Amino acid sequence: MSDENRTIAPVQPVLDPMKEYEEINSYVVFWGLFYAAVFTLAVGYLCLKIGQTVDAFAPVSVLAMGTAVILKRQNAFAETVHIQALASSSTNTLAGAMFFLPALYIWNVTNVTFVQMVVPIILGGVLGVLLCIMFRRYFCEEMHYVYPFPSGRAAAEVLMSNEGSKAKLMIGSGVVALVYDFVLNSLGWWEEVIRTTTFKWGSVLADKTKLTAAVDTDAALLGLGYFTGLRYAAIIAAGSFFSWFVCIPILYFLAPEHVMMIGGKEILLGDAPIRKVFLDYVRHIGIGMLAMAGIIGLISMSKVVANVVKQALSDIFSSKKVEVNVLRTQRDIPTSWIGLGIILCTVLFALYFHFMYAETFVQTVVAFLIVLIMSFLLSVVGISSIAYTGTEPVSGMTIFMIIISAVSLAAVGVSGQVGMIAVLMMASFIGTTIGMAGNFMSELKVAHMTGATPKKMEQWQIVGTIMCAVLSVGVMILLNNAYGFVGDHALNAPQANAMAAIIEPMMTGGSAQWPLYMAGALFAIILWMVKVPPLAFALGTYLPMEINTPLLVGGLIAYFVQNSTKDTELAELRFSKGSTIASGLVAGGAIGSLFSAVLRIIGVDVFAQEWVESPAATYLGIVMYLVLCTFLYKVAMYVKDKKQSDGTIL
Repeated sequence: MSDENRTIAPVQPVLDPMKEYEEINSYVVFWGLFYAAVFTLAVGYLCLKIGQTVDAFAPVSVLAMGTAVILKRQNAFAETVHIQALASSSTNTLAGAMFFLPALYIWNVTNVTFVQMVVPIILGGVLGVLLCIMFRRYFCEEMHYVYPFPSGRAAAEVLMSNEGSKAKLMIGSGVVALVYDFVLNSLGWWEEVIRTTTFKWGSVLADKTKLTAAVDTDAALLGLGYFTGLRYAAIIAAGSFFSWFVCIPILYFLAPEHVMMIGGKEILLGDAPIRKVFLDYVRHIGIGMLAMAGIIGLISMSKVVANVVKQALSDIFSSKKVEVNVLRTQRDIPTSWIGLGIILCTVLFALYFHFMYAETFVQTVVAFLIVLIMSFLLSVVGISSIAYTGTEPVSGMTIFMIIISAVSLAAVGVSGQVGMIAVLMMASFIGTTIGMAGNFMSELKVAHMTGATPKKMEQWQIVGTIMCAVLSVGVMILLNNAYGFVGDHALNAPQANAMAAIIEPMMTGGSAQWPLYMAGALFAIILWMVKVPPLAFALGTYLPMEINTPLLVGGLIAYFVQNSTKDTELAELRFSKGSTIASGLVAGGAIGSLFSAVLRIIGVDVFAQEWVESPAATYLGIVMYLVLCTFLYKVAMYVKDKKQSDGTIL
């Protein structure tokens, strides 16, 4: 059995596909929307503060389970699945509001209304849901043994742990991760990101060869790495090694006299910080790879897309009503509605663009074609990214769309401040679309694994999306009024600052890094030719190394657990137990990060800033990370006999 097939177990849903369950009721709707509102506030702050989001599924699942126990719910499992799916609409729509709209305040643009900001988020979110539904069967069912879906599987493990004795192990590992990540993010007792430059030998190596490495010791990332598996984790890490160990040293060697602009000052590339060289140049190679990987993925799925479109057209124009006994777990919103919805969302955005920003009909047509094509292209990339790694580079993919949009719109006469706002709104629309499509596919994978009804999840995700779109923009405005995005003590809003820096010069006569994009695109084609998944490699090339290396660590642990014995059945039991622990790490880490966000919102600052910057904190961080890795490996290995399949700690 191949490595990837062994890591993905057959689906044995808790809910019987042949039976009907009360999955949606007032209880589910109330708690789902309540948690969605809460997480929009808490995670929105974290997103603007450090540029990262926390998946809602883990903490909401635990909270929903606890609520069910307290209220003595009889239908707890089916309800909890849909509560966490509905609440996930909060984080699924956040990217569009938090990654892009703060650029308006960075530019000091004050003439954009609340409605103008909300419309692209609502339309983009609904479009993302519909595109996700279109590809559900392909990703969740037909390709079940190909895509690991680490986040979706972690969510399913968390939910199903409530049904057996795995709960004890998952809760135990979750508490470990919660405490670990809370200390890491809120107290600062040890360093989170271990860098070679922290040590003297590492600094010397970086000065002489421009080689540096880093690993993020976050517990949740380690758990995601375990689910990702060694194969894809290694490919992603290889992309990082290509960026940091090959491209960056070559740039320093070939172009040391090249002039860079850093903080408004001209600095030679040979004297520039390594990370700045990565962000300004090498990362753009990754963006080119991501774009081409999306094109390759769309071409490879052309038959799937054609069949879906054909079915949708058939449903729309057919006068016959055919009743077919479809399994409850395979029911979706009708393809005719999906097709009409996709057309409606894109046409409505085109009308919005026409009345708000366009001066000619040609400009509207160009904008319409861009959002229509990019929605399909980048949604495929986003879904595939989630399916491979559990993460999605929304900002990186949207940067590519921004460049195409800016060049195309400038060619038809859109420029200046109006052009900047227009491109930004297109970016928020597309960013929300791909963020929703990718993340909601994880929820549909949960439905596939647990036996929930996809159609019910899809219908209520649209409702949650509309509500959270309005809330996310409101939260962004409130946080701007409270902290601001410019000046001392302001929220960092890293993605929005990057978008503002890219859009403004391009709409006022600047240019894009076309040679680097082309290099990345051609390299993606080469990877495809040698049968290396270009998207996984591109993700590693684009994302900072510290985000990718923990996936490799988790993948290695999964490999060692899987290959710890020649007894296949025992190896699978050990791997399954490790999956339960990894689920706890993801869930606990997310909850710990959420607690940190809450403390930041209420202004509690107990972070030991001076200590965490000391070498001693780094050494302690290494020790604690090794302890965490050892915990995952040793507990997974502790299976006395083959009968112990419930994950109980002996």
